[in-house]
Amino acid sequence: MAKETFLAAVGDVHGHLQLCLCVLARWQRELGRQFDAVLLCGDVGTFTSEDQLDNATRRHARQNPCELEFLYQWAIQPQPRWLQGIFASLEEGGLGLTCPVIMVHGNHEGFAHLERLVPDSWPHTPVSYPELPAVDTEGHVRLLPSGGRVRLSSGAVIAGVGGVQPGQRKVCYHPMAYIDPLAVEWLLENGPVDVLVTHQGPQLLQKEKGAVLLDPLLQECLARVWVHGHSVASPDISHGGRRKETQVVPLEGIGFHLPRGTRGASVPYEVGLHGWALVWLEDKKVHTQKTSPPFYREYRRHRWIEKEGLLVCPDLARWV
Repeated sequence: MAKETFLAAVGDVHGHLQLCLCVLARWQRELGRQFDAVLLCGDVGTFTSEDQLDNATRRHARQNPCELEFLYQWAIQPQPRWLQGIFASLEEGGLGLTCPVIMVHGNHEGFAHLERLVPDSWPHTPVSYPELPAVDTEGHVRLLPSGGRVRLSSGAVIAGVGGVQPGQRKVCYHPMAYIDPLAVEWLLENGPVDVLVTHQGPQLLQKEKGAVLLDPLLQECLARVWVHGHSVASPDISHGGRRKETQVVPLEGIGFHLPRGTRGASVPYEVGLHGWALVWLEDKKVHTQKTSPPFYREYRRHRWIEKEGLLVCPDLARWV
């Protein structure tokens, strides 16, 4: 039986990995407890070369260079020194985010990079975190492939399905961007898990913005908690499945954006406030909470510093 597990789940990152991980590092210090894992619900923006960029990412990056943060900071070797500060211990002057960081893929990723990381078959038992393929050059972020399962050191089992429902978007994505129905079947055949991480949510709860291919995972109550990102029609936490045993947590994007109705460089870019959740698992008890970082104003875009044309989170200034 798994011991108590404390998780952070985050919606679409779209390149804003520093923002995501620095906020969570600050959050665990303020809460006085460490996360057992950080779960990223896809659209991480894992591009490793400019020819992988899709049109939407190129368009957004013209105003918000954080969309390309993975490409210019996480995909190079060596990585900028300040990124190491996120994962360094508090004793070393780092931010102390030492837990696993696990992602599923979305529909805006560097698929030429990710497809090389996916194994040819699914293991019959959950793997350990170090067995997951590394996404960035230093292995700070690991990919949970569609149909994959990973067992945390607490004993909790996390399953993942990446991508979106085929046919819902007019854009023609890379084949990996779409939900693999065989991965869904594999998870159904191999029994329940503690947490399911997907990019898109089920159609049963998200209507036209959900994926019908994922509905059986809800009907069979595969997971105790299901976290997802992508498009959200209904933002509230809900209970699904035949016995309403699955808590489903929809998460929006966290990336910088201009407040609605404003424009121009003088307007501060805001942090997305509806893409953060805390999850507690203990024996048969489950508690989930969608909540905005109480200190989000300290992470607005105008507070970031620039080093050699790259943006650096203010928490990492001493590592620059």
